[in-house]
Amino acid sequence: MRSSRFEIFSTSVGQLVKSVTALKSRKMAKYGLKGTGALCLCQILESESGLTATELRRLGEIDKAQVSRCMNELSDKGLVYLDEQEGRKYKQKYRLTSYGDMVARDVQKTVDLLQGAVRKGISQEELEAFYRTLYKLCDNFDEVLANEAAGEKPRNPDEEDEEYDT
Repeated sequence: MRSSRFEIFSTSVGQLVKSVTALKSRKMAKYGLKGTGALCLCQILESESGLTATELRRLGEIDKAQVSRCMNELSDKGLVYLDEQEGRKYKQKYRLTSYGDMVARDVQKTVDLLQGAVRKGISQEELEAFYRTLYKLCDNFDEVLANEAAGEKPRNPDEEDEEYDT
């Protein structure tokens, strides 16, 4: 039964990612953008004062090169600009243009509508418990990966003698 739970988890997470990606892609196609662009636009919108490339990388959990490509694309499309008043290049913040603000608000509105639609039949308490559990699973997976990188084999804390082979 345990392995079947993991299969259900893996398949369900994959299905969720696929669905979210498809929905975001439809909205972003209207503006000729990709999903990472939506993520960065919405993060900048929420920040109100702009974000540095480092902040975007950390918040979006995306790599440095991807942030750079995305910001170049958003800049070329007139959605963001680099505020050069901030001083050193690594401290300069990306800010939304008026067009970028309009697009980011449209994307955020769509995200909000989707979130409302997909939580149908799920109470606020159930949703909070789900996200707490999901965050904990992500942390646990990160720990397993870090331990593996350090040469340690993962162990099931419920069964002390059981380990898995990589």
